[in-house]
Amino acid sequence: MTRALRVEWLKFQRSPVVVVSTVLMVALLPAIGLGMFSVASADVAGPLAAKVQGLLIGEGWEAYLGVISQVAAAAGFVGVGVVAAWTFGREHSDRTFPSLFALAVSRRSIASAKFVVVGIWIIALAAVVTLVAVLAGTLGGVDGSAAERGPALFRLFLVVAATGLLALSAGYAASVGRGYLPAIGAIVIVVAAAQISVLFGAGGWFPFAVPGLVAITGSQAAPALSPAQLALVPVVVLAVVWLTVDWWQRAEVV
Repeated sequence: MTRALRVEWLKFQRSPVVVVSTVLMVALLPAIGLGMFSVASADVAGPLAAKVQGLLIGEGWEAYLGVISQVAAAAGFVGVGVVAAWTFGREHSDRTFPSLFALAVSRRSIASAKFVVVGIWIIALAAVVTLVAVLAGTLGGVDGSAAERGPALFRLFLVVAATGLLALSAGYAASVGRGYLPAIGAIVIVVAAAQISVLFGAGGWFPFAVPGLVAITGSQAAPALSPAQLALVPVVVLAVVWLTVDWWQRAEVV
């Protein structure tokens, strides 16, 4: 397992896909949030301002960080999903999967190492996005005290982390589909399904929609999430990990 972790970490940190996805999410999420917050706070008339103002929940830091959380709930799934698709799909696209059968390290250990590496990256990404959001908000002149922004910061971290961990499902799709394209298709389907579930009032029971609903906590449109609905998120994440690792152990060369 240790050797598998070293190899997977080496591949991961040298991947242009990982670098580009990390930079885009760390830079764009706070930038988009600050831009939307500035437009809404400018008190100007127009269709764009009206739409952005509809996304704001509360005032000051709560509103600013809330907008970033809402953007992260959708964009984060795509960004992390692409990385997960690359991590698990490259073995098939690069035609290196058959060679794994000749290694002394089990395929179960390789798949587990992939999840560990990507999982650590997701948590670190959530922390960095939160930190950059604070720096951007401070430089952008967002009003409010540190005590006021504490709960909103914690919510932002949870939304980014939960969204990223749910996006690991793209790794399962890339494994079963034996490549990137099935995983990209799965990402699009899940994002669309999450929007539809919320539209019909069933978003709380669709785990992939839960981070988005947490992001709008406090608004009149946000439904109350029960402990059972929140618990579905880690259950789905663990199920995805187990199914993927089991598939890697049982998969055959085709």
